[in-house]
Amino acid sequence: MMSKNLFSPLKLGSLTLPNRVCLLAHRTNFASNGVLNDRHIAYYRRRAQGGCGLIILGELGLHPNDCPWETLIETYHPDAAADFQRLTDAVHEFDTHIFAQLNHYGFQSSGHITRQAVWGPSATSDIVFGETCKPMEPEDIDELVDAFAQAALVVQQGGFDGLEIDMGPESLLRQFLSPISNHRGDEYGGSLENRMRLPLRVADAVRKAVGDDFTVGVRLCADEQFWGGIALEESLPIAQELERTGCADFIEVAVGTYYNLHMVMPSQFVPSGFSIDVAEQIKNGVNLPVMASYQISFPNMAEKIIAEGKADMVGFVRAMISDSDMVRKAREGHIQEIRHCVKDNKGCIGRINQFKTLGCIQNPTIGYESLADKDFPPPTAKKRVIVIGAGPSGMEAARTAVERGHEVTVYEKETAPGGQINLSAKRPGREAMTGVVRYLKHTLDKLGVTIRTGVKATSEMILAENPDAVVVATGSRPIDKPYPGNYGPPQVLNGWDVIKETHPIGENVLFIDEDGGHHSMATAEMLADQGKKVNMVTNDLFIGIELAPRGELYLARQRLLQKGVTFTEDVEVLEIDGKLVKARDIYTDETILFDDHDTVVLDIGNAADDELYRQLKGKVEEIYRAGDCVAPRGIDMAIIEGRNAGERL
Repeated sequence: MMSKNLFSPLKLGSLTLPNRVCLLAHRTNFASNGVLNDRHIAYYRRRAQGGCGLIILGELGLHPNDCPWETLIETYHPDAAADFQRLTDAVHEFDTHIFAQLNHYGFQSSGHITRQAVWGPSATSDIVFGETCKPMEPEDIDELVDAFAQAALVVQQGGFDGLEIDMGPESLLRQFLSPISNHRGDEYGGSLENRMRLPLRVADAVRKAVGDDFTVGVRLCADEQFWGGIALEESLPIAQELERTGCADFIEVAVGTYYNLHMVMPSQFVPSGFSIDVAEQIKNGVNLPVMASYQISFPNMAEKIIAEGKADMVGFVRAMISDSDMVRKAREGHIQEIRHCVKDNKGCIGRINQFKTLGCIQNPTIGYESLADKDFPPPTAKKRVIVIGAGPSGMEAARTAVERGHEVTVYEKETAPGGQINLSAKRPGREAMTGVVRYLKHTLDKLGVTIRTGVKATSEMILAENPDAVVVATGSRPIDKPYPGNYGPPQVLNGWDVIKETHPIGENVLFIDEDGGHHSMATAEMLADQGKKVNMVTNDLFIGIELAPRGELYLARQRLLQKGVTFTEDVEVLEIDGKLVKARDIYTDETILFDDHDTVVLDIGNAADDELYRQLKGKVEEIYRAGDCVAPRGIDMAIIEGRNAGERL
């Protein structure tokens, strides 16, 4: 039987989970005014319907002075227990348990919202928020312990099956445990025994508040993987003490710290299973169930981890954002139907870090789930639909239309479906993007949709077929002449030319970047891997600026710099003559001439390819366009608009 260990029961404290897959605590930014709402309930109910054994609800605030962002759910709100009961009742409609995660963010916060000093073990500041905290006094510590205990009672009253105390990378309790952030000279600092004192007080108070029959776990940062931080030599004794005292029924193993959040929010460039050895060493040192997480491939790697005894359970976040039904599909043997997360991080981490609501580049329903079990509205009448373009937008439009009951044919001018994703995936580290195409193509094949590749659709051809409706998803193409001057191939190329290898490229490359994201960074890295000497020029403050919210800026810049790429920032290109580039410093207005290169590569953006749409508009009774042919943006908007078009038919 496929994944027999993964889908076997597991006892956590007084509970028995139906399987060993957990949706871990994460931010959604759905809350307003500190209140859990219907959006949360629909989102988590949908994940429970998908078959995971356990859900852990995060983003809970347990003390009024801890509010790093305005979308925390306040456990101290008068209606909190009643709101929690609505959520837990919805999840309990299915064979899924739900826990609440209790956390205080400590100095990984600011007083911008609360107008109070943030708490921490010592007078230090977070590298993101940058606000020096108040070292906690004895009365603050007592107040914190009581806040954890009171929050535990509220979640117990709210119908949760258990709770998890966060001592992970983004927690005040880890800040007390870590020598990096705890420089106290009293009984809460110095030795490991002293640094453990507050976390153990909290765990003991929580246990006493909820009783022995209520499952309590700990999310433990077992290895900060940073100089001077928590390492296994200290985290293992912490885990053993949590077991000895009876304060924890399970341990969720976390790695990383606020200095290396790219490990906490890993991207495509972080290898799968990089933290499994840490979880295994904790498991070997305790008799409690241990949960592993971070970059675990589902279901094969997850099954192997459990089968080999490296962990008892596996936790996911982005995988179940991308496909809420992944557990059910795997259990039923339909692995090819899973919409695997490609770890692009734009729709999830990128949105959350910009204080937007949670999303996903592949799954446009995130945050818009319905409490009903149906995904699509029924059509008013069955229609013959033509979709032009088999990029992500066109394929999503076709998928949605067919699942609603329409008859769909797709035309694609290239020899294979996928659109610009096929180009993106050829660049270093971006190969996983093919997963977007794989899922959509597999789904359309299963639904019996014909994709006619190698066919350039014309208005005459479409009109001759007399369809009931047309969806135009013809994408975009690089802007032809973004700057004044006399220039063009082979001396001046665009990013597509580089990927398609349309022209030879010289040894010295001037790369003009107004993209600021993976498109330019990965193309420049591709050239560096070919041995080219690349100088990237941008008018932004720094190269890779769009990757900062995704948590990918550090690694991307590190890779390029280590490969010899140089960065020239704060420069505006004015004109190009041949391969001579005239620019200016945007602060001093000084003229700068770039003339020491063989080839210029432009990554300036795309223009909508909307000619066919305009030819058909007014000649077809029902016509829609979707994706980049509306306005060039990205995969997330392309898929959202494809789905919207499919639903409007």
